[in-house]
Amino acid sequence: MNCDDFEALSCLCKITASAETGLVRFEAQRGYEVTVAELIKKNQLENLSTKAWHNFWEEYMPTIQVRRKLREQKINDFKNKSSENIAQLSLKERIDYLEAIFHKYQTKGEMSDICSKNKDKLMTLLYGIKLPKDFWKSEDQQADRFVSLVAHNKKITDNMKNWHNISIEDKKETIKETVKIIGYVYGAPLEVGFYTSEEYRKKENLDENAPVFGAYHQEGKLFFNTDRLENSDNYMGVSVVFHEFTHKRQKETKFEDPLINRLFACRVYNAVGYERINVDTSSPEYGDIYSLMPTEVHAYAMQKYVEDEITNKTGIEKTQAQETKDVRQVHDKSFAVAAIALQHSNRR
Repeated sequence: MNCDDFEALSCLCKITASAETGLVRFEAQRGYEVTVAELIKKNQLENLSTKAWHNFWEEYMPTIQVRRKLREQKINDFKNKSSENIAQLSLKERIDYLEAIFHKYQTKGEMSDICSKNKDKLMTLLYGIKLPKDFWKSEDQQADRFVSLVAHNKKITDNMKNWHNISIEDKKETIKETVKIIGYVYGAPLEVGFYTSEEYRKKENLDENAPVFGAYHQEGKLFFNTDRLENSDNYMGVSVVFHEFTHKRQKETKFEDPLINRLFACRVYNAVGYERINVDTSSPEYGDIYSLMPTEVHAYAMQKYVEDEITNKTGIEKTQAQETKDVRQVHDKSFAVAAIALQHSNRR
């Protein structure tokens, strides 16, 4: 077992010893059962003795303690910086702070504390991120191939033109057809699933009034909310699929620029959990951090690019979706932030 695996088990499990067998028991935290099971299997820890675990502890804890100390120093340095100084940071410096702040083993308490006490500084840190012009150029070139194939797919374009008159099954078929094109263009076969808002709330143990995503990406598969799909705009079957696929690429693609890879690996989405729990959905502040997340800025920017290019090629105008006020607010805010980020980055 290496130091990283030891730290993961230490943070993601309740570890106890059986008085009867003298073996270690790993009780995974909720949501980390699969990760812990994989670590146990990988390191052959099914019958680990307490003595062997203690040996690992003595070997790896000094290194882990140093890591934690350096991380704490970096976080404290961020907390003590003024917003003016944060605004002047380079991309690499911003990533250094994000990696420390939203570290791999961050607890909910740590996340809540830094978000509640340093929200303005966090927003300044995120707002000033400028992705390289070459990165955007490469992204646009790949998206152009996707747009061209969509624009020439009669099944998709006919459904887009008649979106509000076709069945939910036809809307699902539009998504599936779009997924085929994405798989062809990017060489990445995709799986698609569908869910209702009620099913999602039950699965995530959420309140019956909790907001639910219109779509999301998880473990390489794209999922779409049929309730939202029913009342969506005519571009959801195309551009939202592309948006969610962009998230898949962020996790799985090795981009040419190492800083881009580091940026997309930052766990800024931890802060979204804070917003969902602590910020009223009717508040103008709801979605502030979400809209500034680098992964969302990238995905919304590419979604808008795809929508504009398809409109240019087909003449199909985007219709209005039937959305709640809070959902519309978050979407509008996210598209606006993405547009500003593109201006900062001198995309073209």
